[in-house]
Amino acid sequence: MKRFVTASVLLLALALGVYWAVYYNGFYLPSGEERSAVKPPFRTEGKKLCRWDGQKYTDITLRGVDVSSSQPGHYATSYEVSKEDYLRWFEAIGEMGANAVRAVNIMDDDFYNGLYDYNMTHSQPLYLLQGTSVEDSVGDGSRDAYDEAFLDMLLEDGRTLVDIIHGRKDLPAVGIRSGGVYRKDISPWVAGFLVGTMWYPDTISYTDNSSIRSGAYRGTYFQTKEDATPFEAAMARIMDGITAYETEKYGTQRPVGFLCDPACDFLEYEEIYARQLGKHAQTDPEHVLPTDAMEAGCFAAYRLYDFCDSFADRLSVRQKQSLIGQLSGLPEDQPYGGYLELLSRYHTIPVVAAGYGISSGRGAVVRDRAPLTEKEQGQKLAEISRTLEFDGWAGGFISTWQDEWERTGWNTAFAAVPSEHYLWHDLQTEGQNFGLMAFEPGAEAVCILDGDPSEWEAEDVLMEQDGLKLSARYDAEGLYLLLEGTDRGETVYIPLDVSPEMGSSICEVPSLSFQREADLLLCLDGVSNSRLLVQERWNPMRERFLYETEGDDPFIYFPEKNGNFVPIYMAVQNPMLVDSLSPDARVLQRLGIWETGKLIHGSEKREEEDYDSLSDFCFGQGCVEIRLPWLLLNVGSPASMSVHRDYYVYYGVEFRTVREIGIGMARENGDGPVSMGSFRLKGWTGLEYRERLKDSYYIMQDYWRGTD
Repeated sequence: MKRFVTASVLLLALALGVYWAVYYNGFYLPSGEERSAVKPPFRTEGKKLCRWDGQKYTDITLRGVDVSSSQPGHYATSYEVSKEDYLRWFEAIGEMGANAVRAVNIMDDDFYNGLYDYNMTHSQPLYLLQGTSVEDSVGDGSRDAYDEAFLDMLLEDGRTLVDIIHGRKDLPAVGIRSGGVYRKDISPWVAGFLVGTMWYPDTISYTDNSSIRSGAYRGTYFQTKEDATPFEAAMARIMDGITAYETEKYGTQRPVGFLCDPACDFLEYEEIYARQLGKHAQTDPEHVLPTDAMEAGCFAAYRLYDFCDSFADRLSVRQKQSLIGQLSGLPEDQPYGGYLELLSRYHTIPVVAAGYGISSGRGAVVRDRAPLTEKEQGQKLAEISRTLEFDGWAGGFISTWQDEWERTGWNTAFAAVPSEHYLWHDLQTEGQNFGLMAFEPGAEAVCILDGDPSEWEAEDVLMEQDGLKLSARYDAEGLYLLLEGTDRGETVYIPLDVSPEMGSSICEVPSLSFQREADLLLCLDGVSNSRLLVQERWNPMRERFLYETEGDDPFIYFPEKNGNFVPIYMAVQNPMLVDSLSPDARVLQRLGIWETGKLIHGSEKREEEDYDSLSDFCFGQGCVEIRLPWLLLNVGSPASMSVHRDYYVYYGVEFRTVREIGIGMARENGDGPVSMGSFRLKGWTGLEYRERLKDSYYIMQDYWRGTD
């Protein structure tokens, strides 16, 4: 009996050891199969990406979207999206006419299980472009690309992804990385591996200027050209390692590439423009070549965004000479000013757009470029997609499928509580609104801006006076107001007291006084001249961006608490390039400003004639409905009801909690101080939400399904 127990324990231990070695540590014995006996499911032929259909290779163009694990109420790195969520999203993506999705990193097992189930039940599957990258703290740190946390991590994650797509991996969740039990073999639908989500140019430059690094690399499946850089050699090493692992363990291959973008592509600019653009790094996928053993081939991948108007005119003399034939006749009127056509002409391998997006957010980021509606977002995306295919690209991925509430923006992040982005939807932040699918707070809408007061209840009424009636509600997007007893031909003022530490009892222009100190003043003045003003001392853009926009230190002189109310602006990029970096020229390069406090009139109902997805207010019969985004009210997080404190006491943006705000109303010629009622607030730690397909989704559906 003891021998039996001992033998059983030993067998169990052996089985567990083998399981651990195979599924956790990736142990394997080389397959020993001849590579020629196994057809790669995808391979490249010249500039084409091809798929094996069981009898022959046929050309394929990837029409895809980026899918992440982001959803309201959770960090993306908590991976709370369920398999059912992914299946629902894949269904909508397929119905849009897409044939591919991109995962920028290792996803949890629900993602791959959902993709497997979808593809097993649909005649047109969704192909996967699988990415891997290093953490921001590594990629933007003091290490070069050969550091253990950079190179070795990419190699390890690459091998992990090979096992995941073949359904032979157990991965514990560690830190912000996902985990799971991966048992679904989705490899027949994986079109390729992509190394990198984005690279920091400093890391590339630091690597390439190292005295101990070489651009020479020759592996079994990839090698570098003679003029390759050390960073390109690191990419070749990673691509070689991924391919070697899949070839030796599973007897198959698939195309591999590494990411580039306009900040680190192969182009070289004149020194003065390069300095303004921050362009000091170059990478060229043409410098990494597959060997004869690499049957699946490789591809170039570019993340796309507006970089430089008339970029071809800014290139260095040496660069123009080297591209003299390829620069001729570039279509500057196309998206990105001919950049897409140039890349297609230059590369001898397939080129894929690994991320191109347009925001439908309310906030602006570039001078003289107004925020775009969802319809305009879709039109721009369709134009880019059409240009990619016309120029011969092998495909492209729209970034992103869903809005991502946790994203921040360079011109808004300072004003929000950094740990609570995912708990509310900031309409002001461009980065949160790139999706084709929106998340809207609540099980149902708190208010639909359409000028119809029927959804409001008696309990919402805050105050009544002088023939006016004011009601208030709020959700995770903003504060909603219903003002009855007025129309678009009358001017009405609504003061708001958000912070108990700030405010003014008077306003000089327009001339008003308030029963309690007001921080903001909403001026309703018809459909085209309505705006929100802020008390000058509580103007966050002045504190944060006065030096960058006007060259003045905001703390040498600052406004008093009582006094003027001023328009609300936000800082935006200045795309102007100058021919000199003299002090006078630097003045021209200062950041621009955008009056984000000016309100847009329109209805939120698509069927209405005045429909506008960016609408802030809508007049109805004897009433007006208004939505004020939280960040316009200097609320850094409505989830905790955290508002800005006095910038000139705390030297920057600090927060305090409030539980009520004061709201009043007055006609233009009203007498005496404006009375203000108290509106109670409370925060939340979790929230309900619903999904909504944007106008841009339907525009892309029309294009990809051929009805456009």
